[in-house]
Amino acid sequence: MEIFNDFKINIYFYGKDKYNLLNKSINKNISIIEDISELRKIQDSKKNDQINILILSEETVDINLDLGRYFDDIIYYDKLMNYMFNMSENIYYKNYDYNYLLKSLEKSESKEIDTIVVGNSYPLTGIDTNLLKFNSVNLSLSSQDLYYSYKLAKLAIRKNENIKRCIIGAGYYLVNHDLSKSKNEYSINMIKNVYYPLLKDKHNSDKVESIEILSIASLLNDNTLEYIFDLDFLDRYFKDLIYRDNNGYFNKNFTRNMNSMLGGVKLKDIIEEDKNKLGKLRSEQHNKLSKYTKTTYEYSLIFNEFMEFLSINNIEVVIVVFPTTKYYSKFLDEKYEYEFYKIVETIKEKFEVTIVDFSKSDIFIEDDFIDFDHISEIGSCKITQQLNNIIAR
Repeated sequence: MEIFNDFKINIYFYGKDKYNLLNKSINKNISIIEDISELRKIQDSKKNDQINILILSEETVDINLDLGRYFDDIIYYDKLMNYMFNMSENIYYKNYDYNYLLKSLEKSESKEIDTIVVGNSYPLTGIDTNLLKFNSVNLSLSSQDLYYSYKLAKLAIRKNENIKRCIIGAGYYLVNHDLSKSKNEYSINMIKNVYYPLLKDKHNSDKVESIEILSIASLLNDNTLEYIFDLDFLDRYFKDLIYRDNNGYFNKNFTRNMNSMLGGVKLKDIIEEDKNKLGKLRSEQHNKLSKYTKTTYEYSLIFNEFMEFLSINNIEVVIVVFPTTKYYSKFLDEKYEYEFYKIVETIKEKFEVTIVDFSKSDIFIEDDFIDFDHISEIGSCKITQQLNNIIAR
C-alpha cells in the first residue's frame, strides 16, 4: 500500500455500469470518461507524481485503442465483477449453513418480519415460509437443538420488536438432543463452522477451534483492488444476491434430496422389507439419545426458560411436531412421546402455547416424504397450508 501514499492516484471509468455498483463500491473519487477523445487530455495533464488507473467496462464499449498508452493500470470491470461474484458463490456454498443462517438472521431484523421458525431439519424441510401466511423467516437447520433454537430466537426477537410469533419445529425427542455433546463429525462441525462463529457460544462443547470466515478481500489479497473498491460491501452485496436468488434453504445448488438419507431414491421404489430395515436404523439413531438423562433434565429447564422468554416478550408460541413415516415411527422409543407431553403439559400450565401434532395425522402419504422422517416439497406445502389454517383461527 506504500505506493498509494507516495503518489496521487487518479481513477477513471469508461463504459456503462450495467451492475449499478460503481458509486456504491468505490472507495475513492472517480472521474467518468464520457468520450474517448478525452484520453489525450488525461495523458497530457498527468504529472510525474500521479498514477492513472482506468476501470473499463469492456462488455459495454467497443474500442480498438491501446489504452495502456494512456493509463498505468487497467481494471476490466465486467470481468472483475463476474470473478468476484463467482468467488462469493464459492465462499457461500463452502460454508453454506453459516452463510444461510447469517443472512436469515439479517432478514429477521427487517420490520416486515413478524414470524420466525426455529428447529432442526423437520421444520427446515417441512415449512415453506414462502407459502406461510405471515411475513416469516426460517432459522432452522439440520441437527439444530433446542438450546440453539432458543439462542437464535432470542437474538432475532431482541433485534426486532415487530416479531410476534415463534414457530418451534420438533420431534418427540426435543429435550433429549444436545448438539454440543455429540461426538460425530457433522455435529462438531456445526458448532465449529456455524453456531460458534455466529453466536460465540459453544454450549457444552469441550473445545471449539476458531475458523477463518472467508471473504473476497481475504482471497483476493490485492492491494490495488482493496484501495479502490469497498470489498466488504461487495462481499455482502453478492452474498445477499445469492441468498435472495435462492429464495429459501433449498435451491438448485443445495437440493432437498441432499438432505435425504436416501440420496434422492424415492420411498415407493424401495421394497417393503428394506423400508422397515432402513426406517428402524433411522429411529435407532434417535433412540440412543434416551440414555442421556442429564441432557433431558437440562433441556427441560431450557424449554421452560425459552417459553418464559417468549411469554415475557408477548410472542405467540406454536410448537409443531412433524409427521414421519410408519417405517420410522413404529420403531421410535415410545417414552419420547410420553416425556414430551409431560413437559408440554407442565409448560401449558404456566404459558399460553399452541401444540400442533402432525405425527398422528392420516393426511400424509409416502410422496410427502423424501426419506423416513423428512418432508418432501409436496409435503411441505401440505403442512404449511395446515398451519395457515390452524394459526389463523
